[in-house]
Amino acid sequence: MAAAKISTEPKTLKQKMMHMAFPAFVVACVLGGLALVVQSSTSGGVYDMTIAELMADDVKVGKGVRVNGIVQAGSFRELPGDKINIEFTIGDSEGNTLQVRYHQLLPDAFAEGRQVIVQGKLTSKNEILCDRLTVKCPSKYKDENSVGADTPYGKKPGGNNAPLEAQ
Repeated sequence: MAAAKISTEPKTLKQKMMHMAFPAFVVACVLGGLALVVQSSTSGGVYDMTIAELMADDVKVGKGVRVNGIVQAGSFRELPGDKINIEFTIGDSEGNTLQVRYHQLLPDAFAEGRQVIVQGKLTSKNEILCDRLTVKCPSKYKDENSVGADTPYGKKPGGNNAPLEAQ
């Protein structure tokens, strides 16, 4: 029986290139993906901060930020002019406030006393030019200390809870 012959002839340059093409392609894809992840995590991001953090940090002036707050009562103003020009103030539980300028249509749920998320460019230590405004909707669920929280599901607090046929 004849044994399999192992070729001891040197490979041609074309054969060597074909043998290395797939591993080189895999390495290039991995490095490209890694470069995209690094680039996307370091550029164009916004800082998610509290109003108190914004007041304490001058470094963020001129940069993109996102901040939560409650629209302060009596602070909403529509300024005259041909363009949409709205100002309002948001505040936090510590008494810090931030003036917001907004030049787009307001969300339907916007109202004084509502919690909002404001995203935009911090123009000064206490003013933001907002380009994205999100209104947080109040929870339909009540905590256990709220009025009516102890009523069973489907029952009206203090109301007539008889079946509909009997009413």
